[in-house]
Amino acid sequence: MELGVMSLGDHLPNPHTGIRTSQGERLRSIVDSSVEAESMGFAMVALGEHHFNDYIISSPQLMLAAIAERTEKIRLATAVTLLATSDPVRVAEDFATLDQLSGGRAELVVGRGINPETYAAFGGLDPKQGHAIMGEKIQLLAQLWNSKEPFSWSGEFRGPLENVQLKPSPLAGAPRLWMGTGTTEESVRRTAAQGLPLMLPSIFARIDTWGPLVEIYRELMAEQGKQPVVGSCSYIHVAPASQTAREQWRPYLTGYVTWARQLLGNKSPVNYEELIEGTAMCGSPEEVVERMNTFKEVIDPDMHLAVFDVGGLPHELLVDNMRLFSAEVMPKL
Repeated sequence: MELGVMSLGDHLPNPHTGIRTSQGERLRSIVDSSVEAESMGFAMVALGEHHFNDYIISSPQLMLAAIAERTEKIRLATAVTLLATSDPVRVAEDFATLDQLSGGRAELVVGRGINPETYAAFGGLDPKQGHAIMGEKIQLLAQLWNSKEPFSWSGEFRGPLENVQLKPSPLAGAPRLWMGTGTTEESVRRTAAQGLPLMLPSIFARIDTWGPLVEIYRELMAEQGKQPVVGSCSYIHVAPASQTAREQWRPYLTGYVTWARQLLGNKSPVNYEELIEGTAMCGSPEEVVERMNTFKEVIDPDMHLAVFDVGGLPHELLVDNMRLFSAEVMPKL
């Protein structure tokens, strides 16, 4: 199991002071902590994409380019690219450029997105057609990355292309393309049918809810003679003592989840204890190691992404958290 870091980029006030950092400071914190993640031994950094709300990352490819220039090994991914509402030609160009500049480190996790307003804002597409839109755009994206000669193309959800060839092309073949999904059996079956790696979502649910779905995915991939690749992610906070970690993280995590639920129209109260008994991991290094090993037993992911920065967590505390995880959790996994 490889370990990476993920940021969705929520830009919330510090719950203790009520002060929100500037937009530039928040973006810089994401870049700086991602750069430090490489020296700590993390294998990947993955950044989310959102629009028109306080998830501050709207252009993860630009953020990843900034990280690429200050790193040498860490792989650079999205979590996710909203491909259904994006032009696949522009996405192919952006990530081919990132791949060239980074020495072949670009990866792409794609998803439909859950906000209908995004569909309206970027081309007026019907979100009910999301699966069909995704299928067409994934096919075009792969063709743009892999074609060695100019080609023509036509489809239902984008204008036709005549005699085109991507330049620049990716450094050494198409970057790895993950499907960000996995909440239903239908979604994992669709991912396996496309032969794509599966990246499970960063939702607050019990770990065992994903076990049967991952098993279905692996069985379907094996039937096709393809190598299954599974990614997962969870919110993590670690401190020298379990009680310290729980008390320290409580205002940040509960504030974040309350806000995130409200974005989806959910005003139900947040139960902190239920959160950290689900996929959110909080405690001493020993406790987090135990929780991570449970994750391995149930899902056995090839890549696990840790989300450390939520709810206005100060940059210094974020980096300290990452360092402790790197020093005392990672070596034991």
